[in-house]
Amino acid sequence: MARALFAAAACGALVGGDTLGAAVSLALPGGGRLEIGRVGIAGGSAPWSLVGAALAQDATVVLDDVSLKFGTTLVKAPRIEVGGTRLSRADLQALLDPAGSEPWAARLARLSAATLAAPLLRVEQAVGDQVQVTVYRDVLARDLVAGRARSLDAAGAVLTIEGAKPEAGPGSGAYGRIAVADLDLVGLARLLTERGGPDAPAIRVYGTVAVEDVALSGPKGATLRIGRIDGRDFGGRPTATPWAEALGLLTAGDPETAPPPERVRNAGLAADLLDAVAVGTIELRDIAVTDPGDGAPTRFGLSRVTYASEGGTATLRSEAMSLDGPAGRFGLKGLTLSGLSLKPALEGLRRHAAGGLDPAEMRRYVPLVGRATVESLDLDIPAGPGGDPAAAPPLHLGLRGAALDLSALRDGIPTATRLALDGLTFAVPPAPGNAALANLASLGYRAVDLSGVLDSSWNEEAREVSVREFSVTGKEMGTARLTATFGGIGREVFNPDTAVSSLALLGASAKALALTIENNGLFERFLGEQAKAASLKAAELQREYSTAATLGIPAVLGNSPSAKALGAAVARFVTKPGRLTITAAAKDPAGLGFLEASTVGSPGKVFDRLNVTATAE
Repeated sequence: MARALFAAAACGALVGGDTLGAAVSLALPGGGRLEIGRVGIAGGSAPWSLVGAALAQDATVVLDDVSLKFGTTLVKAPRIEVGGTRLSRADLQALLDPAGSEPWAARLARLSAATLAAPLLRVEQAVGDQVQVTVYRDVLARDLVAGRARSLDAAGAVLTIEGAKPEAGPGSGAYGRIAVADLDLVGLARLLTERGGPDAPAIRVYGTVAVEDVALSGPKGATLRIGRIDGRDFGGRPTATPWAEALGLLTAGDPETAPPPERVRNAGLAADLLDAVAVGTIELRDIAVTDPGDGAPTRFGLSRVTYASEGGTATLRSEAMSLDGPAGRFGLKGLTLSGLSLKPALEGLRRHAAGGLDPAEMRRYVPLVGRATVESLDLDIPAGPGGDPAAAPPLHLGLRGAALDLSALRDGIPTATRLALDGLTFAVPPAPGNAALANLASLGYRAVDLSGVLDSSWNEEAREVSVREFSVTGKEMGTARLTATFGGIGREVFNPDTAVSSLALLGASAKALALTIENNGLFERFLGEQAKAASLKAAELQREYSTAATLGIPAVLGNSPSAKALGAAVARFVTKPGRLTITAAAKDPAGLGFLEASTVGSPGKVFDRLNVTATAE
């Protein structure tokens, strides 16, 4: 639509003059033509030479049968009315002269009028093998001063997409009211036609944009509806290849059949354009997508999605997302992605365009996400064959909340990570086929409610990975919490070559570990189940386990004082399940190497290389 508005404003600037009913036909560069069937002046019957400047602000200039082509875009308007302008005939002819050497931006800077109206505006845009035709109704721009309009409105628009493949069928759509505030036609012309680069200053083209009641349909019956779209601060900066030229190259032909050199060139063009576009905020409300499928429709809904950029990164948030189809049902109250950046992906596209992109390094060019949060997720997966609920009830999975923080990337891999899960829930069927679920069912659990945290970071200087917390908590089960420090982990571990990274891991070592187990019902259930299977009382089996821990653990670990202390602590925990804490630190400051531990032989020899403490409460 931006190109259409630019072309319409340029056409509407042809006002003034002392010749009524004149036809104008001007040749444009590249073979296009500007054709104006009739120019008339309303506002009085006296000749212009007698009226003079007194009617300059009140006159209305009517342009009939306007046709203007910009590259692959053709704009047609049966009638354009321009009201209130001081421009002379000579000024307007110079402004629209396609053979003029003056840039379009400089010409439009002289365009001033009270109103510019087009009852119908038809825009035909060639995109590959298709032509997108959009017809806008009742287009009205107000208060144009030096190429900037205070507002521009359209009552609505109808969209059709005519494909080159008849069997695909045309797409179609419609827009409700469209309202734009603070439209800079000069800035738009500069973006479309001028060359620039990364250091070019940004240009704001639209202050605000609002579109109501969007309805689109695809060739196979799929539909998309959006209740409202609101945006603010749209613009960008000029690129090395002007926007109009770059868009024409990107939309020409079929990308699937384009030769490799053309694909490489387009990768660079796309990177430059994406990097140059600027969007302040955009919000979409009441989104609904329906795909009829083969008799089994899929429906997707989204109450609200917002995008906002600031300081080089962006935040994307969606609310009340749902998906219902043959594959199951999905519901999500909220999803927020913050710290978003496309810069690595754009750099990858540029390297590809320059011929220097190594497929092994693709992970370096993944878009950045600083933080992701999830609110209230519900998922139902059909368990029966073919999704038949009669064969088996659907499996339900829920999550009250989750947060993932990623930072300090090394070759595309975050070296500082924190994942927190709250309330991962699922039901345990009475007779599950899965072995793990069967064990939970035998312990009397009909539902599982888990929470957990993983918090780790890498210290490049110390060549260490610290696991500050790795914990899992189960409702009516208990908590297991682990902290650890691993050494001998240098930057080679992050090498894209798996052979290099795997070899580097062989030099890793364990420096310190701490494990805490808190019982909250799981041990008693386990003990009761095992006692029932052995035809014993729970207290009798508990004494057997305590004795086995007291004698068996030291025997396996070499009967050292530390091994005996560990066995005694485990025995106390078995006798009275509460909290068990075990710490282990390598006697060697460099740590106990993984490769070394695997070749030592007996567990006792490994245990001798550690300082171990254990307590039971």
